[in-house]
Amino acid sequence: MVALLLAAPVLAFAVPVQAAAEIQRWSLADTNGDGWAISLFEQPDPDFPKGWRLRLTALALGEQLDHQRGLELEDSQGSHWQLANHSEEQVPAGDPAVPASSAQFDLARLQPRPSAILPLRLAIPLQNGTDQALMLSPEIVEAIGLKAGQGS
Repeated sequence: MVALLLAAPVLAFAVPVQAAAEIQRWSLADTNGDGWAISLFEQPDPDFPKGWRLRLTALALGEQLDHQRGLELEDSQGSHWQLANHSEEQVPAGDPAVPASSAQFDLARLQPRPSAILPLRLAIPLQNGTDQALMLSPEIVEAIGLKAGQGS
């Protein structure tokens, strides 16, 4: 009887827990030579809609991203996409303090998926109203396309 009671807590913790999806990360330089961190992940916060996100973080001091405009993408064949800006998801719901150097975008509109063999140009929206160009290698484009194809 004592052995059964001691084993009960162990059984309570034996329930498998689904692990969070792996975050993929890359570092690249833009056309000005400034560094950017790129993260690809599934939205983990239940306060926000499910789905895959692309987060861009400026590594250059003082760079401020626009948290309202979408991210424009273009491949070398002239195909265009625009991803919705979900920068507010970087902080708890209702918190207005979104990091100035980072913006987050929803991959749901990346349909049809871009070709994995072509580079992809991002037009990163900056707070001053301009865009900064960043070219993604086919390896990164393939990873993004695979996640966009998974949906939420």
